[in-house]
Amino acid sequence: MSEGSFLENLPPEDKDRLAYIEGREDLFRTKVFEVEKETPVSPEEEVNIVVASRDPGSANALWPVVELLQKQEDTSIKVVADGRAQEIFAGKFKIKDITPSGNILQTAEVVGSPDVILTDAAEEQGIEMFFAATFPEVPVVLVEDYYSTSLDHLKRLKEAKMPYPKKICVMDKIAGDILTKNFPEVADSIEVTGQPTFDRFAHENTEKIARDTREKLGIKPEEKLITFMSALDGLELSKRMAKELAKVDKDFKFTFRIHPRDNTPFKDHEQEFVQMGVDCVQTMSLPTSEVGAASDLVITTNSIEGLHAIYRKKPTIYITDRRFNKEDNEDMIPPPPVKLGAGIGVDKIEDLADWVETLLDPQRKESKALRKNMDKNYRADGRNASRVVKVLNEAID
Repeated sequence: MSEGSFLENLPPEDKDRLAYIEGREDLFRTKVFEVEKETPVSPEEEVNIVVASRDPGSANALWPVVELLQKQEDTSIKVVADGRAQEIFAGKFKIKDITPSGNILQTAEVVGSPDVILTDAAEEQGIEMFFAATFPEVPVVLVEDYYSTSLDHLKRLKEAKMPYPKKICVMDKIAGDILTKNFPEVADSIEVTGQPTFDRFAHENTEKIARDTREKLGIKPEEKLITFMSALDGLELSKRMAKELAKVDKDFKFTFRIHPRDNTPFKDHEQEFVQMGVDCVQTMSLPTSEVGAASDLVITTNSIEGLHAIYRKKPTIYITDRRFNKEDNEDMIPPPPVKLGAGIGVDKIEDLADWVETLLDPQRKESKALRKNMDKNYRADGRNASRVVKVLNEAID
């Protein structure tokens, strides 16, 4: 069956919850996996943990927690996932596919009686609401993977008169403040644990990754690499960014990282920069993490990759120009890293070239101030996942 006919024959309710994966029909369907453990779990003492995950941000926030839970005795873990989340969990763990052959309602039978549900609020919701409706009495621990991403989920729960999560784990105080501003009733549920996926920055050898990646790309140590981390921003921003980058009075190489759900062909974006004479490097064959580590400057609008860059102590520019940044959440205007002075907000894209020139020089006072605020506000200690596990275990008791 072709991709087109597959989509055309889906009922409207199923179309609404599709993962945005072109050409991967096998990943559209929600699946249930059991995470296998070396030591068998005693049925009498089993703690049944169900993980609900859907998109890459969700899976990356949750798998470090699952990795620690896997080591706990008498803990069984079932993962209900679709989209790219399936690939991530399958790549991290030895899993057994226990997906029921019938409809989604049979999923509840397969997962059994959960003692706790661990989830994140995905961009395209579906699985989280299913479990909230099916197991309203079961405590839910929600891990928020980025600022304000839980707001829509909490809104839907409130509208449906379903219980809020027992605990909401957020990355920092600002993230918690955003939630309590919009939903004061969840204030007592918020725990500042840090985002589990950021644990890797505590031990990542960024300099080695950068050297190896730049060698693969043929970029000399003295050459500067600027990376734009797209967040479904559209071709118009690429056109204008290309025009502004062409004005930069410094030599640099540039790479464009397309968002996984961007339906505009990558070559269309890249062509805009090439036509303006920007020296482009093709990096789409490499993981985003490697390219981010190799970058000397990262530009974005709202991508979480901007925060990854800040944890790596890379100068980061957020394009906050309202002509191109379509963020409609006032709590994210400007983004928290900009409010904390750990990133630069460019309200007028005409100022982009000047800021690029400034931040490519680590000796400029602006660059030094940026580094100071990154060190102060975004430090990784490698214990975020363990703090989430502590919250989850307490939720069970």
